[in-house]
Amino acid sequence: MLAMALVLLASTAAYAQEASSAHHCFQNASYWARVFEQPERAKWQKPDEVVQALGLKPGETVIDIGAGTGYFTRRFARAVAPNGRAIGVDIEPGMVAYMKADAKKLKVANYQAHLAQPDDPQVAPREADVIFFCDVLHHVDNRVAYLRKLTSALKPDGRIAVVDFQKTAPLGPPTAEKISQDEMIAEFKRAGYRLVGKHTFLPYQYFLEFAPESPSAQNKNGRGATEHGPSD
Repeated sequence: MLAMALVLLASTAAYAQEASSAHHCFQNASYWARVFEQPERAKWQKPDEVVQALGLKPGETVIDIGAGTGYFTRRFARAVAPNGRAIGVDIEPGMVAYMKADAKKLKVANYQAHLAQPDDPQVAPREADVIFFCDVLHHVDNRVAYLRKLTSALKPDGRIAVVDFQKTAPLGPPTAEKISQDEMIAEFKRAGYRLVGKHTFLPYQYFLEFAPESPSAQNKNGRGATEHGPSD
């Protein structure tokens, strides 16, 4: 038991060091794949539980922005199969190429990827049921303006899900670069969104869901702000 704890501690420490070592540079896809895809990550990232908590349905479209190596994208693709789509979006050509090769290797036809710009995710209007960010928004400049652009990309009942590091987490970017949960909620509010879901089962990250703050979207979404703990 102690040995397992030490292995996990070493792994998470390595992830913290590597993930914060190049704040805006992820050009070497092979290198970052070794960091992002390390098996020990699943112990604290709980990717399958995250996907389950989103309650995705077959036929939906999930846009994974800042998808990197497709760690979550490939899981979303399976969750919305056979007719849904999971699209990994990244600003690094190497990451997009990695995801396309990953989809081909896995033979998952609805797992797609496309290149975006730092200030524009290039998502089509009314394309997304869910837009997902995992440890990404602290890299985005002018976040409020960026989030406003995403409103038109959501379907009428669409939502944005955010997983990001808590300020006190031993992983991720330096503390000064982390966005606190309260700051994140405030920025989404300024961008015209309301909090509709909050999950608390991740040990180092908060997990929030937002929907556009408009009467029509609110009525169609039908989701009140809820909090879900480890039993989800």
